[in-house]
Amino acid sequence: MAAMTKVAKLHPTAELSPTKAEIAAKYAHIDEIIGSYRAVDPDDEVGIEVLLGHDYAGNIVQFPVTYRAADNATDKPLCAMDHSVLGKRSVARAKDDPVAITQWVHLVQNEETSAAYSTGPQRFHAYGTGGLPGEIEFLPTLTVTPPEAGQLRVVDSETGTDYLAARLTRL
Repeated sequence: MAAMTKVAKLHPTAELSPTKAEIAAKYAHIDEIIGSYRAVDPDDEVGIEVLLGHDYAGNIVQFPVTYRAADNATDKPLCAMDHSVLGKRSVARAKDDPVAITQWVHLVQNEETSAAYSTGPQRFHAYGTGGLPGEIEFLPTLTVTPPEAGQLRVVDSETGTDYLAARLTRL
């Protein structure tokens, strides 16, 4: 039996301060967000997202982040965010959030796909290629390479391009 698609609940009318675009510009030098993809925390406590945008050379760069309630922040928060629906949030790099790491590794190892969005189709989606246990390492820039085991791949639905986004490294 196929696994059910997980759905990330989004709040498209929420006001954010700072905005995701401001956070991506400050911490990842992304001038404009062109899309994102998500994993889902089964406990529904952590928002897990990878923001995508262009660098100065036109490459697609990624910025994996998590969003948590401010009173449940990671040990290494980047910044605070006011969310008009969810309240005070803490933003961290996904590599510093054990919930995000667990979900991305699970997605790769089990050949699952990234979450659907509650607001409808999105430009980018990710999928895992299977593989042995390991640590997840996100590449700063999406790269066109042939798929191999142990990878997180991202597909751009506008161009059909299949990119390498992350890989599992040996423990």
